[in-house]
Amino acid sequence: MRADLPSGTVTFLFTDVDGSTRLLHELGAETYAEALAEHRRLIRAACTRHDGVEVDTQVDAFFFAFPTAPAAGTAAAAMTESLASGPIQVRVCLHTGAPLLTDEGYVGDDVHFAARVAASGHGGQIVVSSATAVLIEPSGSEPQALSLVDLGEHRLKDIAEAVSIFQLGDGSFPPLKTISNTNLPRPASSFIGRETELGEVLSRIEAGARLITLTGPGGSGKTRLALEAASSLVSEYKAGAFWVGLASLRDPTLVTETIAQTLGAKDGLAEHIAERELLLLLDNLEQVIEAAPELSALLAACPNLALLVTSRELLRVQGEVEYAVPPLAEPEAVSLFCERAQREPSQEISELCARLDSLPLAVELAAARTKALSPAQILERLASRLDLLKGGRDADPRQQTLRATIEWSYDLLSPEEQQLFARLSVFAGGCTLEAAEQVADADLDTLQSLVEKSLLRFTNERYWMLETIRGYAGERLEQTAEAAILRKRHARWILEWTSRLDDQNLDLPSLRQQMPNIRVAQDELRASEQVCERLQLVASVARGMFQLGAVRESRDWLDDALSASQGCPPELRAIALASASIQTTLSGDAERGARYARDAAELVAIRSGPDLQGPVLLAASVAEVAMGDLETAERLTTEALSCFEKLGNASLVGDLRNNLSYIALLTGNLELARDTAELALEEARSRADDHLTAILLQNLSLIAIKSDTLDEAGRYLAEALEMSRRHGLDDVMRYSIEGAAAVAARCGACEIAARLVGATMSNRGSVSEVEEELRRETKGRACTSLGAHAFAELTAAGAAMRLEDAAELAARWIGQAASQKESTP
Repeated sequence: MRADLPSGTVTFLFTDVDGSTRLLHELGAETYAEALAEHRRLIRAACTRHDGVEVDTQVDAFFFAFPTAPAAGTAAAAMTESLASGPIQVRVCLHTGAPLLTDEGYVGDDVHFAARVAASGHGGQIVVSSATAVLIEPSGSEPQALSLVDLGEHRLKDIAEAVSIFQLGDGSFPPLKTISNTNLPRPASSFIGRETELGEVLSRIEAGARLITLTGPGGSGKTRLALEAASSLVSEYKAGAFWVGLASLRDPTLVTETIAQTLGAKDGLAEHIAERELLLLLDNLEQVIEAAPELSALLAACPNLALLVTSRELLRVQGEVEYAVPPLAEPEAVSLFCERAQREPSQEISELCARLDSLPLAVELAAARTKALSPAQILERLASRLDLLKGGRDADPRQQTLRATIEWSYDLLSPEEQQLFARLSVFAGGCTLEAAEQVADADLDTLQSLVEKSLLRFTNERYWMLETIRGYAGERLEQTAEAAILRKRHARWILEWTSRLDDQNLDLPSLRQQMPNIRVAQDELRASEQVCERLQLVASVARGMFQLGAVRESRDWLDDALSASQGCPPELRAIALASASIQTTLSGDAERGARYARDAAELVAIRSGPDLQGPVLLAASVAEVAMGDLETAERLTTEALSCFEKLGNASLVGDLRNNLSYIALLTGNLELARDTAELALEEARSRADDHLTAILLQNLSLIAIKSDTLDEAGRYLAEALEMSRRHGLDDVMRYSIEGAAAVAARCGACEIAARLVGATMSNRGSVSEVEEELRRETKGRACTSLGAHAFAELTAAGAAMRLEDAAELAARWIGQAASQKESTP
């Protein structure tokens, strides 16, 4: 390995010239070459002066490594200042991690991550990752040059979770060039009109409203207005603005779980949000309106959370502010029609929009017809239907108008289009072309025709309907003899899709996207009493739903399906029972989980084989660990490991090696625990399995603490904290913070230890006696050193911290402790 490069925890400094191609043309080749040479001299001088080592340079980009973060920050500030008066401006990035040092330089996720953060900045700007920010946050004795500005959470290309980015110095720059800290859908069409309504919604938020409900009938433009409002507020909320679609839900108890899945919250939604400045857009809440009290409680627990809700009715909870979305103003309705139809305004168009009550969806549907009919013809054909349908229906007149418009659009379809339109209603959340072909016998030309008529949307390679239109299409389907056939075909298609899920490399984004269709299929299989097919479905998605955070929903499905599964094949029941066992055990009911595992084992005895025995042995071993029978747990885990090795399932082999290491730790065999975990860690790194890598690092830190090798524990904890923060692994983060508290207490830093103890006191999961013993020891050391009163005050202060802030405090202390030790003769 390169002996000149710092090892262990290092801080990377990346630079890149901003607008190099433009500068080359502006300055000319000779002048640009001279400026580039001077820029290189200044950068190398600043970095060398502060102990930076040049790792690599490519054209006009530099890569340096520093042994400490403050040194890197000082060098970055110095180079930026020295370049400020010249023609070349560079964007600079700082990131701290513990990469692998090789003969060629550094290898690992930290290098990739730093490059992604670096690409987000602008010329003259120094962007800093949170891992570095906690190490250079200024104290009273540090220079102002190292002051930090929090730029909020952002999403970066190829990085799964949102990350916190800071700026070194107080300069003013454009927004970062990131994917953004939002998942708000990007509407395919432009936003027309509604300036007044948009201003009114925003003014309510600016006035301090934290729950605004946009009400109105389907098609009145609630979602479009809410999206525009939320999009304009993304930069106002440091933790971002996120859209949560609820149209496919029918169970109100799943609303907060769906929000948690969207945000990646794993250990409690309120705990995840905490004091984050966050905006949530909850779309189509009316069919699960009973979730309103839970949402009210969430707002009460999270002081910086704001909710923007679209619903046909109010939540009727404290603090709710209603905004009744009005029809478009007449000029705006005409503009919308003309924009969509690509026509000039006319008297006929004005009259037509008035007849449509200026409802946005009705106007768009009518505009889509101008390829075949003139506005006058549309008006003539639509008028009689509207007049007829408006009489005698006890409903909102605007809703009557919209229904009449959809019905009129439907009547103008060809028989083939009508049939496909109705059939596509079986899909919830949309479908791919292949799915539409397989389930609804769709052909591309007819699909395209429905898209052109605005009855079907096409984005991100999926066809989908607005819920208002899908509801009407579903009514039409139910009036046909093929409704039951289509529901069965849809359920069969979902069964086939889920059967292809790969447990080793779960495609979680695709599974999340398909969840509305999975729910519909599960309901159909349950209603039609297709017991074994339903059991197959819920067992196939159990592991993926667990990883997505849909634990309660998956567990309930498994429980209900198993209760009626006596006639199903024993192999299928065994796999389902094993899944139910693990989910139930990890949810805190080990005894029930063990019963499920025993039932599965009895079924497996009928037919042996690693594909059946492996999952059942794994479930039984997890239950035995939770119940404290470690000898049995070790035997079962070893047998399960053998099964998955035969199957070549590297992911579960890694999980089981980790389990064996943990069992060895619990039994006091620290050498075996370390060797087993290190082997598993090497394999997990080679597969880029970040979740398992973080778990193993935390496990190894616990082994090191028990072995009293605190420097080693600190290194493991530093990397575990960085990975868990980057990927949103709250469970690993919490246990790593506790590990840092234990190390701090043993090193005499009892004030830090007390704060970290307080930060993890609430919402702890079930733990083993080893971990509980370590907690007691940490609390005892800190309390004895500080005194009961001071200890109580510090733990209370820690309890008020966000988990992420506690992780930053832990990482900062570990880094400072390591730096002090290195500088001590």
